[in-house]
Amino acid sequence: MTDATDDALLEGLRKVPGGVWRTYIAPDVKVIYEAINKNACTSLKWMMADLAGEDLSTFRAGAQPFIDDTEAVHHRDLWVQSPKLDRLPAEERAAISPENGWFIFAVIRDPRLRLFSAWQNRILLEIPNSQRWRDEPWFPRHPMTRETVIEDFASFVFTMENDPDMWLRAKDPHFRDQVEMLAEDVVPYSRIYELSEITDLKQDLHAHLEARGQNQELYMPRANPTPLPVTADVFGNGVREAIERIYAADFERFGHLWDFAKLKMREPWTSAQLAAGEHESELGRRIADLHKMALFHRKRGNTLRDRVAELEAQVVSLGGEVSPA
Repeated sequence: MTDATDDALLEGLRKVPGGVWRTYIAPDVKVIYEAINKNACTSLKWMMADLAGEDLSTFRAGAQPFIDDTEAVHHRDLWVQSPKLDRLPAEERAAISPENGWFIFAVIRDPRLRLFSAWQNRILLEIPNSQRWRDEPWFPRHPMTRETVIEDFASFVFTMENDPDMWLRAKDPHFRDQVEMLAEDVVPYSRIYELSEITDLKQDLHAHLEARGQNQELYMPRANPTPLPVTADVFGNGVREAIERIYAADFERFGHLWDFAKLKMREPWTSAQLAAGEHESELGRRIADLHKMALFHRKRGNTLRDRVAELEAQVVSLGGEVSPA
């Protein structure tokens, strides 16, 4: 990637859905993070925002349908200091490589754990955007119980396997193959870390920063936790095997990192954990309703302003005057 006219990194990532959008850059410290959803990406985006010199106080949920302000870091329009890859000068893009002092990383995760986390966060807890799937036969039941959660997750997994064109499977990055989003053929990674290797990532990043004369603490707040920890029960009755078939490409590339027998499984969910999950789903539904109302009133306000402007123009065309409001 020494030829600026080639621009292989940009053109390669443009071929991957959301590839350019998911590339976070801290140019002054020469760090690039290729975000893979549901792999501590919220915490890592906060870290990148801090490294890029963003004003973290400006990351607020505002009118966006977020549960809390920690999710505002996903709103790319709030990023001011960190340039998107396609806004970086071609000469700088062409020089992006570990050989030129860049630290380029991504984080991957066992697809079995990642899928349960994504399903819980995106579907079971009913984030505002999940409302569009409410009429699907695989949509989880409420109020949730231990049995319904296990059964509804299985229903979702088997639907994914039987319908490769399912929108969530084909379009939503939370459910896409990690190997596809990594785009290793065009991104010159310094290292791809397994989620369990976050400590190694911090150490390597500290070493990179120190080599550049900087020794700052890494800001990585815990964010986006889910109330139901993974249990062995969710992978029974063929669910585990179905997930392994769905994400065969991930297992072919990184399967040596993921030993199912060594996964840390928690005890069955307590009534308090299930109640916490149900409370979050109720909150998600309420935020969805409020966001829908806000969008309606915003649209109505814009329509009224346009109509007022038309009437004022008509008054002026007839020789009249419009008094200032």
